[in-house]
Amino acid sequence: MAKNDAPKPKKQRWYSLIIQAYKVTAPHDKLLLPGILAILIGGIALAVVIGLIIGGTAAIIYASIFGVLTAALGAMYFLTRRFERNAFMRMEGQTGASLAVAQTIRSGWKFEDQPVNMDTKGKGVVFQGVGKGGIVLLAEGGSLIHRPAETSKKRIEKLVPGVPVTIIYVGRGDGEVALAGLTKAIRRIKKALGRNDRPTVEARLKAIGGAKPPMPKGIDPVRARPDRKGMRGR
Repeated sequence: MAKNDAPKPKKQRWYSLIIQAYKVTAPHDKLLLPGILAILIGGIALAVVIGLIIGGTAAIIYASIFGVLTAALGAMYFLTRRFERNAFMRMEGQTGASLAVAQTIRSGWKFEDQPVNMDTKGKGVVFQGVGKGGIVLLAEGGSLIHRPAETSKKRIEKLVPGVPVTIIYVGRGDGEVALAGLTKAIRRIKKALGRNDRPTVEARLKAIGGAKPPMPKGIDPVRARPDRKGMRGR
């Protein structure tokens, strides 16, 4: 009998992810290659010098091996940071960028794909998440989104009394959080819900529902969101 099972996708090797990250970042970052080379050459050279100072063949060999490994790790860390920085820069200003970043948080938080509110001009959007810090509203769109965000907060506070609701305005303006610092801002929120309380709050919000956001014609914030897999390096 012929098997109908679809072939399982091949798991990418770690070095394939590194090569992919480099290919994606290099065209937009002129300092990437010089930085990687400087870390590799500098790290190995420093280790060799330390080995020579200590003296002895064994010291030079062990110091060189340690230098190669340390320099490689340093170069990979540098590549990862430049990759993330480049990804955030390309996502700036795109509708739904805050949601794409927030959904990279692996545990403790869950953010819904559908927005809970928008401004009437379609230039701002509010997304909702539930986690250990209570309920978080991610508001994009500058000053235009302040009123819709506050309206959503008041509505949610009535639907789920006693659960703290935090608004995070995402952007580059005063009082706003840049994409690069968004995950830190979310994780810094003081714990308010236990692990067993979160599903109850999520179910409550879904069961009660609420007013649908005023979707302008031609606007689909879900489809406009950047690819989250790209942010995770997959």
